[in-house]
Amino acid sequence: MNKIAKLALILAFICALSGLGLAAVYNTTKPIIEQRAEEDLINAVKEVLSEATEIEQHEEDGVVYWIGKANGKIIGAAMEVESHGYGAEPIKMMVGIDSEGKVTKVKIMSLSETPGIGSRVNSEEFLSRFSGVDNPAKVEGISGATVSSGAVKGGVASAVEFLKAIVAPEEEPIDIGLVADGTYEGIGEGLFGPIKVSVTVQGGKIIEVKVIEHSESEGIADPAISGIPKAIVEKQQLDVDVVSGATFTSKGIIEAVKNALK
Repeated sequence: MNKIAKLALILAFICALSGLGLAAVYNTTKPIIEQRAEEDLINAVKEVLSEATEIEQHEEDGVVYWIGKANGKIIGAAMEVESHGYGAEPIKMMVGIDSEGKVTKVKIMSLSETPGIGSRVNSEEFLSRFSGVDNPAKVEGISGATVSSGAVKGGVASAVEFLKAIVAPEEEPIDIGLVADGTYEGIGEGLFGPIKVSVTVQGGKIIEVKVIEHSESEGIADPAISGIPKAIVEKQQLDVDVVSGATFTSKGIIEAVKNALK
């Protein structure tokens, strides 16, 4: 019995020493790991904003982003975003845009997509398609990796939308009350191609919005195709909330309505 007790005490002593050792290693390496992660972020920012000679970090509503400058002038901005694809972990990417709101470069920071299939979103052949684009929905996805490439497109779109408001704010909103009575047609870009709408204005109000042509996925896009026009008419404003799960379709309809009324 005493032998068992001695063995238990020895084992407990060894476990305690191991725990102290692990704690010491953790405390020593934690600052180094955090510093390396910060350096990786800054290097990624410099990569997507290659023409910037000065990088400034900012934060807005808890969102961290970076402004790139050259000769004291803002030439673009960048931020890290996450988007869920097919893998267990989200795809993390650094996205840069220029002062006109066009994507400069997209860099994948980490991903856990299926090797050889979804992992192809990390190829230069795919990521280079975003450069110079102001609407990520227009970028062609990867055949056989629809979910993964769609996740990247969604993440890039989120970054563009946030950063564009900072470095390339849109023109003044359309005053519906100044639009002459009539029915107008406009085109916006959905996930799988153009979306065409007709907008009827009467007495300074939008009385009807119809999606007349589109190539979006049946079932998935349906809530946006019916819901966005209804929301615009009910709220009498163009910037209504997008439909969850049909973001690109929602934004394409809104874009089409704006183009119709311009």
